[in-house]
Amino acid sequence: MAKIQRIKKRYTFFSAVIIFSIVLLFNLILSTTSKTDIIHDASTKRPDIAKQIIESLIQEQSKSIKFYNNSIEPEYIIKKGSINRQPIYCELRDHGVSSLEILKLSDNFRNVFDFKRAQKGDQYTLFFSKDNELMKFIYKRDLLTQYLATKNDNGVFLVEKQEFLLTKETVVKKFILKDSLFQTILSGGEGHTLAFQFAEIFSWDIDFFLFPRTGDRVQIEFEKLSKDGKFVKYGKILAARYIAPGKTFSAFLFNNGKFENYYDENGKPMRKMFLRVPIKSGHITSSFSLRRFHPVLKKYRRHTGIDYGSRTGTPIFATANGKVRFAGWSPGYGKLVIVVHPNGYETYYGHCSKLLVKPGKFVSQGEVVAKVGSTGHATGPHVHYEVRINRKPINPNMIKSTPGKPLAEKYLAEYKTLVGKRLNSLESNIKVALSTH
Repeated sequence: MAKIQRIKKRYTFFSAVIIFSIVLLFNLILSTTSKTDIIHDASTKRPDIAKQIIESLIQEQSKSIKFYNNSIEPEYIIKKGSINRQPIYCELRDHGVSSLEILKLSDNFRNVFDFKRAQKGDQYTLFFSKDNELMKFIYKRDLLTQYLATKNDNGVFLVEKQEFLLTKETVVKKFILKDSLFQTILSGGEGHTLAFQFAEIFSWDIDFFLFPRTGDRVQIEFEKLSKDGKFVKYGKILAARYIAPGKTFSAFLFNNGKFENYYDENGKPMRKMFLRVPIKSGHITSSFSLRRFHPVLKKYRRHTGIDYGSRTGTPIFATANGKVRFAGWSPGYGKLVIVVHPNGYETYYGHCSKLLVKPGKFVSQGEVVAKVGSTGHATGPHVHYEVRINRKPINPNMIKSTPGKPLAEKYLAEYKTLVGKRLNSLESNIKVALSTH
């Protein structure tokens, strides 16, 4: 009997607690009293009830936070890919995007980026909802540029171009040649692009297939651009020097706010009438000669130009401004381009694999006119480069290039100050990079 009484008392107690909790929670909802005051009041009476209220409020807040976060960034099914051989349409179809949706996406993209310009290696990311609806699309061209498309409530993709800022660093380096210019710069920890930029600046004065010698020195002040500490690309070369025994070539970038160009220490432009060579990479396989044994004809004869060996398909560019007189097949030369220049000059580009110009076309210095090949009398891929004056062949290395107009007098003082600053930087802040070859 006593046991039954104890059970009744316990049941009555728990019933009271439950009723009290229900009443308290009901008042909590209806009351204008702050939740903090309720918790404090409850805690002074029954700590266990206050604990229940706090836990309830925490759960309520957690649900609210979770719902809020989902409203900002819902959970997506993410798929990634990159453009290879097939167009973007096929790529998206392979990921389950409908033709109608692809058409809508492409149409919304058109004013910002045309998918016809998509290139191999471009990357993309697809964001699908749980019911497999495309909600967001990111198309990345490179480290600096990407396009973001987000679907709004009307089912329209809002597209924006996003560009990322780069960190610019000015670097000064010195290289000592123990191999070719390009291999030396590579061995010194820099890339092909910097080597090409340097060679291009001096391409009117130096034949880098012939001139460089072991021990020659190269000094460069240049810009390096990076993103999040990762190298992206080279900026401009600000100053450059090539130092050989008895001869130093210098170039400094000058911009007065209206134009920008490279000049030597005295303000004379680096650009001249003729470039020294018609290709950017390769090596001399045969020089100008009055008597050379022809490897195909097997007899001695004049070699009226310089042969530069390079890979098939390497671009060949015009060494000076002019007009194309001939572009076609010529016995011995194979596929040949002839460009006429002022003062009776002509340049020949022979053994090409492909011609990119037609007779009558005006071409600019540095413009690509053909591609390296081995057509005609050739044992391997190369370009036969020939220069003639009044139809008579001359050694291309003997051309004395006519310089352009020097800097105007009003800019010379400013330019001399810049040259002094650059020379001081080249001489005092050099990081030596020795070739290991």
